[in-house]
Amino acid sequence: MGKINVLLAMFLLIACLCGTAEMPAKIPVILDTDIGSDIDDAFALALIINSPELELLGVTTVSGDTAARARIAAKMLWEAGGKWRQVPVVAGLPGTIKQDINQAPWAEGFVGPQILKENVVDFLRSKFHRYPGEITLIAIGELTNVAALLQADPLVAKKIKRIVLMGGSIARGYEPGSPPEAEWNIKSNPAAARIVFSSGIPISMAPLDVTAMLKLDAAARSRIFSSNTPLSNSLNALYKLWNRETPILFDPMAVALLVNPALCETKDLAIEVDDHGFTRAVEGKPANATVGMQTDPSKFFEFYLSRVVGK
Repeated sequence: MGKINVLLAMFLLIACLCGTAEMPAKIPVILDTDIGSDIDDAFALALIINSPELELLGVTTVSGDTAARARIAAKMLWEAGGKWRQVPVVAGLPGTIKQDINQAPWAEGFVGPQILKENVVDFLRSKFHRYPGEITLIAIGELTNVAALLQADPLVAKKIKRIVLMGGSIARGYEPGSPPEAEWNIKSNPAAARIVFSSGIPISMAPLDVTAMLKLDAAARSRIFSSNTPLSNSLNALYKLWNRETPILFDPMAVALLVNPALCETKDLAIEVDDHGFTRAVEGKPANATVGMQTDPSKFFEFYLSRVVGK
């Protein structure tokens, strides 16, 4: 009996070790966002919070009143509770175009210990140097912060694992059947976008081609808002301040592209950014981005709702 017990113990130990070895490591990420204007940034942050594959190391804000945006992001994290209250939030550079921050009243006066009074470039630089080659940057606003980082520290490009961004337009614009357009995140600062696309950092790109059709209909909104969690209540409050009917989940697709790449058909392309913010796929040059070209909205929403609602 003693030998059997020893063998059983060894078997259980080996099974435990094998199970541990097979567990995938979390993907460390930093979110750079213009949360507070369009509502899709808040839905993107909710998806990050509900994606166990991701380890959120920080949130930086961009465009206009970045301090107001930082308060919104920090309050969402605070409402989520637990470990999310420890995620640092840093207000970034204003950018070249000031947007209306219609959701700012929700977090007016909010003070949280995770809001750091730190220069955004210094914050980003310290993270990427501390974890070289490990962190993916999720960029869902204009690329002002990212370009400023690359200009201040060109060597940091080698330390960023990947940039996953929502931006650009390849074969369609905002409306079905429309020609390519200068998408907001890129045209808000084309010079910054050019710096990022020429940096040599691997880029995964969610353009209008796979985002502009992601309309969150009334039934889906009801499922989210009626789930009555602290996070869904935050989304509901922000949605009401946004004061429009149907959100388009542009930004959550960038998160989804990282967590579940199979949601998009992709193509490696050489992307150039012109002075007006158009993203052009050019022939005869090495690819600098893996670009989402097609998606099935029903599969995206099945994925999104299963994460954020959980049932």
